[in-house]
Amino acid sequence: MNTILLTILEDASSAPFKPEDFLSKIFGNFWSLLINLLALLILFIVLFFLAYKPIRKYSEKRRDYIEGNISKAEEAKLFYEHQIMKTKDIIDSAQKQAQEIVKKAEENAQKEAGLILADAKKEAALTQEKALQNIEQEKQKARAEIHREIVNVALDASKEILGREITEKDNQKILHQFTDDLEKKG
Repeated sequence: MNTILLTILEDASSAPFKPEDFLSKIFGNFWSLLINLLALLILFIVLFFLAYKPIRKYSEKRRDYIEGNISKAEEAKLFYEHQIMKTKDIIDSAQKQAQEIVKKAEENAQKEAGLILADAKKEAALTQEKALQNIEQEKQKARAEIHREIVNVALDASKEILGREITEKDNQKILHQFTDDLEKKG
């Protein structure tokens, strides 16, 4: 190390470079420089063809692959967003239809309940009317039966009171008189 420093100092102590020495000191031997430059140029050319071009092709393929994936992903995103919108529209439509169906079912149920209630009222009225008619018929039958019994009792009583057989004419007269009295009383 000391020897290197001594040579540098000896060179520094000498006179400055001359212009023709300057180039020779910087570049050294011209042919050596030219061979080194050519070797460097050949190295760059070899590296260009062996390394740069394949790397560039690979990076372009990779870039194209990534861009393709990105575009496919964007297309898929748009497709699925469109599908989501369609699905939402279908769901909204189905909900509206369900609400309409429920509303119609409620209306039909109310109409049906009204019809059933009206039929029940009609049936109850008919049943009540039939019951009243049956009651009236039974009253008429009972009155007719009572009337016959009373007539028979009256005829029997008049036979005993008069002590003779009553003719048909007498019977009719007594019967009319008795029924008139009954009608007046009640």
